[in-house]
Amino acid sequence: MEIKELLKKALPKMPPEIEKALIKNQITKTPFDQKNNVLSDSDLQTEIGYTKMDDGTYLVSMICPMPGITAEMIDWWFWWHPQAKERYQVWFPGEHYGIGYSKKQKEYFNQKSCPPFQNNTQYPLEKIGSAKLPLRIDFVTPQEFGFSEEVMKKNNIQCIVCGHVGAFNNLVKHTEMAHIFRQTEDGLFMISRFWLGKTMKSSLLRKIIITEDMAKGMAEHCCVEYRNLHEILPILYEKYK
Repeated sequence: MEIKELLKKALPKMPPEIEKALIKNQITKTPFDQKNNVLSDSDLQTEIGYTKMDDGTYLVSMICPMPGITAEMIDWWFWWHPQAKERYQVWFPGEHYGIGYSKKQKEYFNQKSCPPFQNNTQYPLEKIGSAKLPLRIDFVTPQEFGFSEEVMKKNNIQCIVCGHVGAFNNLVKHTEMAHIFRQTEDGLFMISRFWLGKTMKSSLLRKIIITEDMAKGMAEHCCVEYRNLHEILPILYEKYK
């Protein structure tokens, strides 16, 4: 199936259990410096929702079962899709508009097959809630982000896609993001965390921008985009890998 056809595919609906969890909205206030707890605590790994932290930032938690998906496919996806805006659009048609990457990583992204991961900067343009945001994400290794390699191995964590998120080419730095992929019997289970406003220096700006509506919108966006990725990734990987 071609990308043009997948762009017309109906998006998956938010599962009823996710909708109920977002209404109930009870998650643990896990500080950024305690993020390794998410790798080992089975209760934290099933949390869904968002909460305002004591410092005025927000924590967003989301999950996505991904049977049939491998760590290799995830690594490939995050290297392959930034190379053309249509690839990013097919991930979430209607809410993903375009993407680019830093010129410094041209050699990395222009290789014929997926190379070993290296730190890279991507520039997505997407809709979060009601806002259309030009983002900058600096993707780094899990170890550089602060995750323990030892804890990852002990808890069957196959890979973590993580980075520092800003807007307007980092004129405003705001969020720490991590998508944690735990091995299951039939594939992967994704555990996502967004520490919204964590890197925003201005408390006034944080109060204006980092709101409950933004946190809710991020949770809903993450829920749909990764369920859609679960549906399309095997097709794209088989055709384009």
